[in-house]
Amino acid sequence: MVDKYLYPGTNVLINKLNIKDGLKLEKAEYTYVSLNISAIINNLIEIKSLFDICKIHKLLFGDLYDWAGEYRTINIYKEEPVLSGLSVKYSEYKNIEKDLKTLDNKFKIIEWKDLSHKEIIDEIVKMISSLWRIHCFREGNTRTVTTFLYILMKQLNLKVNVKFIGEHAKYFRNALVLASIDEYSEYEYLANILMDSISMKNINENKYKTIRDYEVEKYEYRNHKYDK
Repeated sequence: MVDKYLYPGTNVLINKLNIKDGLKLEKAEYTYVSLNISAIINNLIEIKSLFDICKIHKLLFGDLYDWAGEYRTINIYKEEPVLSGLSVKYSEYKNIEKDLKTLDNKFKIIEWKDLSHKEIIDEIVKMISSLWRIHCFREGNTRTVTTFLYILMKQLNLKVNVKFIGEHAKYFRNALVLASIDEYSEYEYLANILMDSISMKNINENKYKTIRDYEVEKYEYRNHKYDK
């Protein structure tokens, strides 16, 4: 069995623009998704359940992929430098909806209004990293989860500095990775950057240059691979 999401013999995702050059598709994707993120931020949808992640993915990637907003139908992995080349163990594709339902049930019983800012961040970090670990889609999970996170935090009256998160995007992604390794998860990195993004006070920029002993500027995007 081959990765049915790719043009045969390539690592390029089949797309509506029929772009078969990886770099050209990357540039087109960046343009479309950036515009769509701006549109969503300016016309916020309401987060009612974690299943709204599908709606957001469709809005972000619908211009490019026929499968936007739909669960992936293969298993995938990605080598993570911060994990010494290992991958986060994403949900089996057949379990995505079940795992999402289990997480959504936990989400719906949280009494957000009764929590302090720190308590809200603690709950969000655990929830959002679990949502990311499911990896619902063949591509675009981090951007979709980050957009979902922004909408939810604003819905909870937490003002997120989007520019700050963007400036430290590599740290943020690696923090998601470290918060998503099951019983070995390290939540503090993701909690720290989210707390700083809403307070923007006494921020030590040096702490966002490394995560563990890994220099985040060394991070380069790697494609997901089909897990046979």
